[in-house]
This record gives sequence, structure tokens and C-alpha cells, in this order.
Amino acid sequence: MLSAAGRYLEAYSKRRTADAVNLLGRLRPNEALLLKYQEAASETILNNGKGLEREEPSRVMRTETLAIDMLEVGDIVRVVAGSSPPSDGTVISEEKTAFDESLLTGESKPVTKTKGDQVFAGTINQKKAVSVRVDMGNGETM
Repeated sequence: MLSAAGRYLEAYSKRRTADAVNLLGRLRPNEALLLKYQEAASETILNNGKGLEREEPSRVMRTETLAIDMLEVGDIVRVVAGSSPPSDGTVISEEKTAFDESLLTGESKPVTKTKGDQVFAGTINQKKAVSVRVDMGNGETM
């Protein structure tokens, strides 16, 4: 009788763990906002009446929607408020935000994240959009 109860509890625990892992997998987004630098057109300017000079081309940050399967380690993605990082990574922008990590840690309070802090797939950005460098390849995330 006691061993049957033990087997039931073990099966129940395994089923609940599998459900939690499946839930985390569903939280992972299908697409990411990839940040890319793009050369802007150079402009001709007048330099204090001394003649025309060419200005150096400037670099402009652009976002591109990309399937998360196409992300590579080192890519920079934008994680907006209410969304989840597509992969484990490191915050590289100066903005301060908070992530809900309750599904991973059980902690009910959002965790403040600043530049250099690690974020995880399956967590949810609660405040400001931040730029995150992808640290783990597809299938390697927590």
C-alpha cells in the first residue's frame, strides 16, 4: 500500500514537472526584434563659408523582425515591455527594467535588471524596452 502511494506521488510529480517545462516552452516567442546598424546616406554640408565638404556617413540603428531559430550568439535583440527574451542573454543597454522570473525561481517580485545583468528565456520584461546580447544558441537556453 505504501509503495503504491509512493509510485503515485512520483508519477504526479513527473507529470507536473513536464507540464511546467511545456509551459516555459510556449512562453518563448517565435520572432525577435534584431537590432542592426545600417549606413545612412552621407550629406554635403557648408563649412563656415570655406566650401563644401562631405560629412562622414553615420550609422543608424534599425530593427528587423527575425525568426528566433535564425538568431546567433552575439546578436543584439530588443526586448520590449510585456515580452520575453528569445534566448538567454545579457542586458547591454543603459535602461533599467524589471523582469518577472516567477516561472523560473518562484520569486513573486520582479527582479530589477541593468546593464550587464543576465536575462533568461521564459521571463517577462515588466517595464522598459532593453537591448539584450544573445548568449546562448537555439536549444541551449535555460
